[in-house]
Amino acid sequence: MEPHLPHGRLGLYIHVPWCLTRCPYCVFFALPYSRKAFERYVTTLEQEKALYLPIIDRPLSSVYFGGGTPSLLSATQINAILSGLPLCEDAEITLELNPIQITPGFVQQLASTAVNRISLGVQSLDDTELMLLGRKHKAADIAPAIKLLRDGGFTNLSADLIYGLPNSSAQLLSANLEQFLSLPIEHLSCYLLEISFSCALAHLIGQIPPDEYLAEEYHLIRKMAADAGFAQYEISNFARQGYQSRHNLLYWQGDDYLALGASASGHFGSAKYHNPADLEAYESNVRAGTIFPESDEGHNEAADYVMMRLRLREGLDFAEYQKRFGQSFGRADSINKLHRLGMLELDDAGIRLSDEALFISNAVIAELL
Repeated sequence: MEPHLPHGRLGLYIHVPWCLTRCPYCVFFALPYSRKAFERYVTTLEQEKALYLPIIDRPLSSVYFGGGTPSLLSATQINAILSGLPLCEDAEITLELNPIQITPGFVQQLASTAVNRISLGVQSLDDTELMLLGRKHKAADIAPAIKLLRDGGFTNLSADLIYGLPNSSAQLLSANLEQFLSLPIEHLSCYLLEISFSCALAHLIGQIPPDEYLAEEYHLIRKMAADAGFAQYEISNFARQGYQSRHNLLYWQGDDYLALGASASGHFGSAKYHNPADLEAYESNVRAGTIFPESDEGHNEAADYVMMRLRLREGLDFAEYQKRFGQSFGRADSINKLHRLGMLELDDAGIRLSDEALFISNAVIAELL
């Protein structure tokens, strides 16, 4: 398949689906850590990178190591994966990091790489919640770990928070979030706990609070984050001025991103593709020299673009849509209906979700499309 019509900036996502232990709420493709298998996987990643290097037509504005637990990579492995990539001078290079791995030696080694943004899997600063979520760190470990990162020269730190846990309350969430917002971090990602029947926490599905309460928790997070100087720029993400995740903005703004690793998905020009969530099938593709596997030839790019843009607080710009797709957005009836219901904000420039629509964004966007 020949991709065409490149869109804006170009990023690279690298998936590392290996974990020391699996979180009980996780339903994603993940493998138990084995040094031998992990080293083989890194070799395969480098071979896959070589397949895509000839088609990279712009410097990479960002690289994101996600997982799984990508912080299982050594500094030497990170440098080898990044070697030969055409990076922008100010490229944002993010590593998702398990707090239990943060030691002086680890930070020193990490500082020898080009990684300049850390995404910390904190999830909670309440030990009872951390135990429920299967996390191995304690709440008291986080502040010293962040100090080690700061002292090591890392000045762009993000932390993840999971809310909507069984038996949660506004008081507990407020206390938890207050601790998060007092940390020296630049970015906060807040995710609603989702429990699937296929995960280890399936027995707690009936204990998840009702939607009305979860919406209250969500808007409490929005208010407290704003009061602490974190501007909401996407449904689940908040940042201090200038610290929005540049890589994730690629997704939400419809720009291009290549993807390496088992189960990783990419978008390049007209190609939307998926690596298999199976290690043997993934390695077989790489050995065969396959690029853009499992491509969605008939995917609705315009609908995808609208859906992702509306996740951003800035919303969908009509002129940008016209320029990109050669036609006006239309759907005036749906827009006017949702506007009357208070779910959309509308002006001559475009549309965006209202505050009231943010928590039920999927339903609102589906109605629009």
